[in-house]
Amino acid sequence: MNRLIYVILSALIITLTLAVSQVVTFLTEERDELIRQLDTLTRLLTEAEDEKDRFQTQLNCRELLSRDGRVMNIMTPSGMSEEDMETALKGTELESIGEALVEAERETGINALVLAGICAHESGWGTSRLAREKNNLAGLGAYDHSPGSAIRFESRKECVMFLAELLRDRPGESLEEIGTWYASDPRWAAKVAGCMKIIAEVG
Repeated sequence: MNRLIYVILSALIITLTLAVSQVVTFLTEERDELIRQLDTLTRLLTEAEDEKDRFQTQLNCRELLSRDGRVMNIMTPSGMSEEDMETALKGTELESIGEALVEAERETGINALVLAGICAHESGWGTSRLAREKNNLAGLGAYDHSPGSAIRFESRKECVMFLAELLRDRPGESLEEIGTWYASDPRWAAKVAGCMKIIAEVG
Protein backbone atom coordinates (compact mmCIF):
# COMPACT_ATOMS: atom_id res chain seq x y z
CA MET A 1 0.00 0.00 0.00
CA ASN A 2 2.79 2.41 0.95
CA ARG A 3 4.55 1.54 -2.27
CA LEU A 4 1.39 2.35 -4.28
CA ILE A 5 1.01 5.70 -2.52
CA TYR A 6 4.70 6.45 -3.21
CA VAL A 7 4.25 5.66 -6.92
CA ILE A 8 1.11 7.80 -7.13
CA LEU A 9 2.77 10.72 -5.33
CA SER A 10 5.85 10.40 -7.53
CA ALA A 11 3.67 10.43 -10.64
CA LEU A 12 1.81 13.49 -9.37
CA ILE A 13 5.06 15.31 -8.59
CA ILE A 14 6.46 14.52 -12.04
CA THR A 15 3.19 15.60 -13.69
CA LEU A 16 3.11 18.85 -11.68
CA THR A 17 6.78 19.50 -12.44
CA LEU A 18 6.18 19.04 -16.16
CA ALA A 19 3.08 21.21 -16.00
CA VAL A 20 4.91 23.97 -14.13
CA SER A 21 7.79 23.73 -16.60
CA GLN A 22 5.39 24.11 -19.52
CA VAL A 23 3.68 27.08 -17.85
CA VAL A 24 7.06 28.74 -17.18
CA THR A 25 8.13 28.14 -20.79
CA PHE A 26 4.83 29.56 -22.06
CA LEU A 27 5.07 32.61 -19.80
CA THR A 28 8.70 33.17 -20.81
CA GLU A 29 7.78 33.05 -24.49
CA GLU A 30 4.86 35.40 -23.87
CA ARG A 31 7.13 37.74 -21.94
CA ASP A 32 9.72 37.72 -24.72
CA GLU A 33 7.01 38.42 -27.32
CA LEU A 34 5.65 41.30 -25.23
CA ILE A 35 9.17 42.72 -24.91
CA ARG A 36 9.62 42.47 -28.70
CA GLN A 37 6.30 44.21 -29.27
CA LEU A 38 7.17 46.90 -26.74
CA ASP A 39 10.55 47.48 -28.41
CA THR A 40 8.84 47.77 -31.80
CA LEU A 41 6.26 50.19 -30.42
CA THR A 42 8.97 52.29 -28.74
CA ARG A 43 10.93 52.43 -31.99
CA LEU A 44 7.84 53.44 -33.97
CA LEU A 45 6.96 56.13 -31.44
CA THR A 46 10.54 57.48 -31.55
CA GLU A 47 10.49 57.53 -35.35
CA ALA A 48 7.12 59.29 -35.32
CA GLU A 49 8.42 61.89 -32.86
CA ASP A 50 11.55 62.42 -34.97
CA GLU A 51 9.42 62.80 -38.11
CA LYS A 52 7.16 65.27 -36.32
CA ASP A 53 10.19 67.32 -35.20
CA ARG A 54 11.65 67.24 -38.72
CA PHE A 55 8.34 68.34 -40.23
CA GLN A 56 8.05 71.20 -37.72
CA THR A 57 11.62 72.27 -38.51
CA GLN A 58 10.76 72.20 -42.21
CA LEU A 59 7.67 74.36 -41.60
CA ASN A 60 9.71 76.86 -39.58
CA CYS A 61 12.31 77.10 -42.36
CA ARG A 62 9.64 77.55 -45.04
CA GLU A 63 7.97 80.28 -43.00
CA LEU A 64 11.27 82.18 -42.76
CA LEU A 65 11.87 81.60 -46.46
CA SER A 66 8.42 82.91 -47.40
CA ARG A 67 9.06 86.15 -45.50
CA ASP A 68 12.34 86.90 -47.24
CA GLY A 69 14.81 84.18 -48.11
CA ARG A 70 17.50 86.76 -48.79
CA VAL A 71 17.87 87.56 -45.10
CA MET A 72 17.18 84.12 -43.60
CA ASN A 73 20.12 82.85 -41.55
CA ILE A 74 21.92 80.24 -43.64
CA MET A 75 22.45 78.13 -40.50
CA THR A 76 18.68 77.67 -40.06
CA PRO A 77 17.95 73.90 -40.17
CA SER A 78 16.05 72.98 -43.33
CA GLY A 79 14.24 69.90 -42.02
CA MET A 80 14.66 68.43 -45.51
CA SER A 81 15.36 64.72 -45.92
CA GLU A 82 17.20 63.11 -48.83
CA GLU A 83 13.83 61.96 -50.18
CA ASP A 84 12.43 65.51 -49.94
CA MET A 85 15.39 66.87 -51.88
CA GLU A 86 15.21 64.17 -54.54
CA THR A 87 11.48 64.83 -54.97
CA ALA A 88 12.11 68.57 -55.31
CA LEU A 89 14.93 68.13 -57.84
CA LYS A 90 13.32 65.32 -59.85
CA GLY A 91 13.23 66.08 -63.55
CA THR A 92 16.12 68.55 -63.36
CA GLU A 93 19.81 67.98 -64.03
CA LEU A 94 20.38 68.33 -60.27
CA GLU A 95 18.55 65.09 -59.59
CA SER A 96 20.68 62.71 -57.47
CA ILE A 97 22.45 65.33 -55.31
CA GLY A 98 19.83 65.18 -52.55
CA GLU A 99 21.97 62.95 -50.35
CA ALA A 100 24.99 65.25 -50.76
CA LEU A 101 22.94 68.33 -49.85
CA VAL A 102 21.50 66.80 -46.68
CA GLU A 103 24.87 65.32 -45.67
CA ALA A 104 26.54 68.72 -46.17
CA GLU A 105 23.95 70.35 -43.89
CA ARG A 106 24.49 67.65 -41.28
CA GLU A 107 28.27 68.12 -41.33
CA THR A 108 28.54 71.92 -41.66
CA GLY A 109 25.23 73.30 -40.44
CA ILE A 110 24.60 75.17 -43.70
CA ASN A 111 20.93 74.90 -44.70
CA ALA A 112 20.52 72.32 -47.49
CA LEU A 113 18.00 74.57 -49.24
CA VAL A 114 20.57 77.36 -49.37
CA LEU A 115 23.08 74.98 -50.96
CA ALA A 116 20.47 73.68 -53.40
CA GLY A 117 19.34 77.21 -54.29
CA ILE A 118 22.88 78.35 -55.04
CA CYS A 119 23.56 75.27 -57.14
CA ALA A 120 20.28 75.68 -59.03
CA HIS A 121 20.90 79.35 -59.77
CA GLU A 122 24.58 79.12 -60.61
CA SER A 123 24.28 76.04 -62.83
CA GLY A 124 20.92 76.72 -64.51
CA TRP A 125 19.48 73.76 -62.61
CA GLY A 126 22.49 71.63 -63.52
CA THR A 127 22.59 72.42 -67.24
CA SER A 128 25.59 74.77 -67.35
CA ARG A 129 28.85 73.83 -69.06
CA LEU A 130 30.69 74.02 -65.73
CA ALA A 131 28.21 71.62 -64.17
CA ARG A 132 28.49 69.16 -67.06
CA GLU A 133 32.23 69.31 -67.66
CA LYS A 134 33.68 70.14 -64.23
CA ASN A 135 31.00 68.99 -61.76
CA ASN A 136 31.02 72.64 -60.67
CA LEU A 137 27.42 73.35 -59.71
CA ALA A 138 28.07 76.60 -57.86
CA GLY A 139 30.22 78.60 -60.26
CA LEU A 140 33.12 78.31 -57.85
CA GLY A 141 36.25 80.04 -59.10
CA ALA A 142 34.51 81.28 -62.26
CA TYR A 143 35.05 85.04 -62.24
CA ASP A 144 33.52 87.46 -64.73
CA HIS A 145 36.97 88.34 -66.08
CA SER A 146 38.20 84.74 -66.05
CA PRO A 147 35.41 82.13 -66.41
CA GLY A 148 37.96 79.50 -67.41
CA SER A 149 39.48 79.51 -63.94
CA ALA A 150 36.50 77.64 -62.48
CA ILE A 151 37.37 74.79 -60.12
CA ARG A 152 37.06 71.23 -61.39
CA PHE A 153 35.59 68.70 -58.94
CA GLU A 154 35.84 64.93 -59.02
CA SER A 155 32.12 64.68 -58.27
CA ARG A 156 29.07 66.82 -57.66
CA LYS A 157 29.09 65.67 -54.05
CA GLU A 158 32.60 67.09 -53.63
CA CYS A 159 31.39 70.41 -55.07
CA VAL A 160 28.42 70.56 -52.67
CA MET A 161 30.64 69.89 -49.65
CA PHE A 162 33.22 72.45 -50.80
CA LEU A 163 30.43 75.05 -51.14
CA ALA A 164 29.05 74.24 -47.67
CA GLU A 165 32.47 74.55 -46.06
CA LEU A 166 33.12 77.81 -47.92
CA LEU A 167 29.85 79.34 -46.69
CA ARG A 168 30.55 78.13 -43.17
CA ASP A 169 34.05 79.60 -43.06
CA ARG A 170 33.54 82.87 -44.93
CA PRO A 171 31.70 85.93 -43.51
CA GLY A 172 27.96 86.32 -43.93
CA GLU A 173 24.91 84.94 -42.17
CA SER A 174 22.43 85.59 -45.00
CA LEU A 175 22.35 85.39 -48.78
CA GLU A 176 22.44 89.18 -48.99
CA GLU A 177 25.66 89.28 -46.98
CA ILE A 178 27.18 86.37 -48.89
CA GLY A 179 26.25 87.94 -52.21
CA THR A 180 28.59 90.86 -51.55
CA TRP A 181 31.61 88.57 -52.00
CA TYR A 182 30.15 85.63 -53.90
CA ALA A 183 28.75 87.33 -57.01
CA SER A 184 28.85 90.60 -58.94
CA ASP A 185 25.10 90.49 -59.67
CA PRO A 186 23.31 92.77 -57.14
CA ARG A 187 20.18 90.59 -57.45
CA TRP A 188 22.07 87.35 -56.78
CA ALA A 189 20.55 86.85 -53.31
CA ALA A 190 17.00 87.37 -54.58
CA LYS A 191 17.54 84.93 -57.46
CA VAL A 192 18.98 82.24 -55.17
CA ALA A 193 16.11 82.78 -52.71
CA GLY A 194 13.69 82.31 -55.60
CA CYS A 195 15.26 78.95 -56.44
CA MET A 196 15.11 77.96 -52.77
CA LYS A 197 11.40 78.76 -52.64
CA ILE A 198 10.71 76.61 -55.70
CA ILE A 199 12.65 73.70 -54.22
CA ALA A 200 10.94 74.03 -50.82
CA GLU A 201 7.46 74.13 -52.36
CA VAL A 202 8.03 71.05 -54.52
CA GLY A 203 9.89 69.10 -51.82
